[in-house]
Amino acid sequence: MRVRRAILLLIVVLLVLPGCDDRTDLEDISLLLMLGIDLDKDNNLVFYSSSPVFNKEAKEKNEQTKVYSPTVRGARNELDARVSALISSGKVQNILIGSRVLEHEGWLKMLDICFRDSKSNILAKVIAVDGPVEDIMFFKPLNKRRLPLHVATLIDTAKERNLISATTLHNLHTHIYEKGITPYLPQLRKNGEIVATGTALLNKKGKYVANLNTAENQLLLLLQGGIEGSLSFSVQLPEKSRDDLFSEGTVTFYILHFTRKVKVTYSQDQFHFDVVLNLPLFLTEKLFVLDADKEGKKLEKMIKTQLDKQMKELIDKFQKHQIDPIGLGLFARAHTYGDWKKVEDRWGEVFAKAEVNVQVNPIVKDVGEVK
Repeated sequence: MRVRRAILLLIVVLLVLPGCDDRTDLEDISLLLMLGIDLDKDNNLVFYSSSPVFNKEAKEKNEQTKVYSPTVRGARNELDARVSALISSGKVQNILIGSRVLEHEGWLKMLDICFRDSKSNILAKVIAVDGPVEDIMFFKPLNKRRLPLHVATLIDTAKERNLISATTLHNLHTHIYEKGITPYLPQLRKNGEIVATGTALLNKKGKYVANLNTAENQLLLLLQGGIEGSLSFSVQLPEKSRDDLFSEGTVTFYILHFTRKVKVTYSQDQFHFDVVLNLPLFLTEKLFVLDADKEGKKLEKMIKTQLDKQMKELIDKFQKHQIDPIGLGLFARAHTYGDWKKVEDRWGEVFAKAEVNVQVNPIVKDVGEVK
């Protein structure tokens, strides 16, 4: 009797379940994995989409579409009118922003729908393109995976090697509304193949003002106090031999763990930042004659001289363009709140006049197996 009652109860439960009447087959969905935003030569907004094709009859495994629209939402309607499947934008991996768009302030409002729509992927990568977005969107590499996945993996790999500073929609939103830091984006260029070239620096309104190459980006990460895994860096020392073609005076080392100390003061209507970086170095390459074991202090001094110089040049670049991608404004707010509050709405201008001293303390911990 109990068995019959259990069976009847199970049947009733199954009857009230919704079932699969509203299912959608994968072949009938167009998963929008990569979105591109650019301006044409007449400053008309152009939107691009890239989606995988799962239909067995299709020869192309990726579908690219180009539409014109004044808004992202309007572009979605235009895309719906062109693709042969239902568009799903909740899986977007990359949002590419063309260089012509980055030349203008205010483009950030174009991403408003991404922040308001609960179905949006807030971890989608926002990427600056050095050149037209179309060059990347319609690129068909023969020896790579699907293009959107290739771009996403390329950004992840470059970030793990500390060559670029990756930015998600969530990070970008924070950088826009946080007054103590200015936004930045990883940068790609299509030149035979897609290459991660470094980091694009933006002002508070989103306008492109400068870029960092991969070496400068590594210095930025040290100033920010965070790296992914180990950071491999090379400096050229004044030890090049004129008689040896292959002695470039280069020393390469990696940094695994380091400490950063930031001191902030305010005096004479000026902020003063003292940044101390204690860097343990593990040598991996030395292309000149110098006994690192016996002359370790000399080597440390030579490396310090080069790193101090490069750090100063990097700080000068930031102050020239009135940007603070390091986030030193966050320290100013935390330690000198009263003085910060007076200038928070024009921090870029104030930071440009601040005194920023970076002291690098390299310590050679290991010279490798060969003495």
